[in-house]
Amino acid sequence: MKIKTAIFFILAILIMVGITAFYISEQHVTMSPTDHGNTAGNLHNSGLFFEMDGKVYFSNSNDSNCLYSMNVDESKPKRLTSMGVKYISGAKDFLYFYMDSTKVSGNVSGLGTATNQFGIYRCRTSGRSQTCLLRDFCGEVQLCGEYLYYQVKTNGGSLQKIRVDQNNKSEISTELISPVCYDNGVIYYTGVTNDHNIHAMFTNAGDSENTVVYGNYFFPVVSGSYIYYMNGDDDYKIYRTNLMDGSQEKITEDRVDCFTMDSNYIYYSTSVKNFESLRRCDLNGNGTVAMFYGITNSLNVTSRYLYFKVYGNDNVMYHIPLDGSAPASVFDVKVQ
Repeated sequence: MKIKTAIFFILAILIMVGITAFYISEQHVTMSPTDHGNTAGNLHNSGLFFEMDGKVYFSNSNDSNCLYSMNVDESKPKRLTSMGVKYISGAKDFLYFYMDSTKVSGNVSGLGTATNQFGIYRCRTSGRSQTCLLRDFCGEVQLCGEYLYYQVKTNGGSLQKIRVDQNNKSEISTELISPVCYDNGVIYYTGVTNDHNIHAMFTNAGDSENTVVYGNYFFPVVSGSYIYYMNGDDDYKIYRTNLMDGSQEKITEDRVDCFTMDSNYIYYSTSVKNFESLRRCDLNGNGTVAMFYGITNSLNVTSRYLYFKVYGNDNVMYHIPLDGSAPASVFDVKVQ
């Protein structure tokens, strides 16, 4: 009897040690100064899709905008949260996003669905270990190295940051600056209060800043040696400036409502009367083609698909293969 009791006691201790070790491992956040979140183009369009390590993480409009994962070919979708998310980013087996309980999945039930949960969250790519890093009403969020930079909408608006392990929270600016255009330790953003120039904030140098491009420019996206933006002085057409020599080029002749881009193309929406469409052009503006006719928004791109919504129908997401193998169609995800 004593031997059996001793064995049971040892097994119980081993189980408790294992559970404790697993919990500590789950809560340990691996971070690096070189980490980078979602693309600026996607985040300018609410960051509804984010690709990392062969998986796509997305806000599922078929299921109250809950966070889902799937393969890049759209197979094997899986729900990760029971509430709506946007501004999805991630690195090293972790996801970061803004979650808002104003939209709760009707496909799940329980106490958690009745609580008011909003703020910036972190979880494993499996959906495990969901942790609220910050309880506040936030706007855009971007992963910049070891920190999340985010907009706070309360008290007049500001830009703040918090380390991904929930330490070292601080206010960066009393302006509602967009942090989404991040590249190699620099946040490029449009001035809000005093001007609409494009500024650079050096996250590795005490968040110091200077002006990069003078004008009325919006929604900057860095690609290679260029920074792309919408030119408010020229009917919101897309321009780009060479960050090395300062030379400027017009990219589109169309007035643009929104755009995203990858390493090959710019995808943009125009609502010019009689020309309402979703279009694609080369990075230098050549080769413009219409991909879909109608007024579109929420443009998000992955390595396989371009996703978008049609104006006036926010609950339906469309997709179109980047290789042109099929026309645009409704992106219908079966709830699992």
